[in-house]
Amino acid sequence: MTENSTPPASNRSTRVKRAPGWIAPIIAAVLCIGLTWGIGMSVFRGGLENRGLPEEIRDSSAEQRQLWQYGSTLADLGAQAKALAAVADKKTTPALNELSSTLSYGAQLTGQLSFDDQPEVELAQAFTPAALLELTTKVAQLSTELPTLPADQSHLGGALTELAYQSNLQARSALRTVASQKSVNQLPTPLVVGAGDTAGEPVGCLTNLALLPTTSEITDPALTDDVLVARALDRGYALDYTLQLLAARGSADQAPKIEERRAKLNTEIRSVRSVLPDNCADLRQPAYVLPQDGLKDLSSVTTAAEEDFVAQLVLASGASADRAQDTLAKTTWQVLLDQRVRGLNLQLLDPVK
Repeated sequence: MTENSTPPASNRSTRVKRAPGWIAPIIAAVLCIGLTWGIGMSVFRGGLENRGLPEEIRDSSAEQRQLWQYGSTLADLGAQAKALAAVADKKTTPALNELSSTLSYGAQLTGQLSFDDQPEVELAQAFTPAALLELTTKVAQLSTELPTLPADQSHLGGALTELAYQSNLQARSALRTVASQKSVNQLPTPLVVGAGDTAGEPVGCLTNLALLPTTSEITDPALTDDVLVARALDRGYALDYTLQLLAARGSADQAPKIEERRAKLNTEIRSVRSVLPDNCADLRQPAYVLPQDGLKDLSSVTTAAEEDFVAQLVLASGASADRAQDTLAKTTWQVLLDQRVRGLNLQLLDPVK
């Protein structure tokens, strides 16, 4: 038995009338695997205790073991992506290497639990579109839910949420090199499961305004979802303000595109606002504060504001639950896809090379 636990570190699409016949059965099979993952975790503890584990592993919590198992799954998928990249063509290889790097980094964050006598992961010896679809569907399915974190590792929540979105986007980029956009769209989306809104209470209001700046530490875990949603809303208003300034001070031919972007942004902001009670303050005043000398380079300020908005949206969607998470996850995913259409591929995680 070996334990590996690293301390946490901070289109082209082809139009077709119907998807290839190999897509549906592979997706169905992988989704079935995802559905049985929870059942497998229920017997994970018993399987561990029967294999002569060291005391510190045997006495660990169910949440800790689930996290290690999640890390092992990430490591396996990362190894599969790396092996597939080695036999893929030059169009697909870069996307698979990026995916492998992200998954392996996630495994380093969580740690892994493996045994000397367990069978090795079967790695691809040749590249086929079917093998790529199977891998990317597994990655996308894994991104639909996050493991329950042990209390002493709650700081990993933000990184694992970023991992879910980034690995899903990278899986889609890889699949897009061999399949139609219709096939890519069949992959599950991160943190969103099922159809329609789920039940649950809205997120609470932010009562301590000192926690609104992103540099402020959230010391009370019970306030995390309230604070992160408020920050996402605040950064959305900040982005809207910079876009208004950019439209007013920029060239006349830019204004229509900026206003079109603002229309989408305000729809996104209303979606974020919908998870808060009606009587919550909008907190708009801090959003109207520009960086020093910000008017001299509004384009850079706007780009930074966009990155801040997405980053806070991602964190808020991971920290919230029930109806709020469903709404925020869908909004975050739409924002990320819209960014990609506009050529803004935000790197949520930056794995150490």
